[in-house]
Amino acid sequence: MRTPKRILDRRRAVRVEESMPFKIGHDDFEFEARTINLSHNGALCLVDKEIPIMTKLRVAISLPGPNGAAVTVKAGGVVVRKEREPQSDKFYVAVYFARIKPSDQRLLKEFIDRRLEG
Repeated sequence: MRTPKRILDRRRAVRVEESMPFKIGHDDFEFEARTINLSHNGALCLVDKEIPIMTKLRVAISLPGPNGAAVTVKAGGVVVRKEREPQSDKFYVAVYFARIKPSDQRLLKEFIDRRLEG
């Protein structure tokens, strides 16, 4: 899946295009999605539900760790951008990780570095 150019142009951090399991939780809902791209401080995902900008979320991303075992990174996120996917009823949602433990942020950075290396 190609990321819309308008969204690509707004990036501030190094990102990798990676489809990873992504759980999204809120007081009113909880569902699973997949990332489209990922950085150490945010993710773009495609979701079935419209989520208003500035909505605070709980997120959990399942990543392969350095030894191949799965690790789960948890963060408190905020929806900073949304855009309807033109060919469906889905939405691109950009989530900024506003609250993330340094250890989880390090896991994300290491995962991204491994993907960039090869």
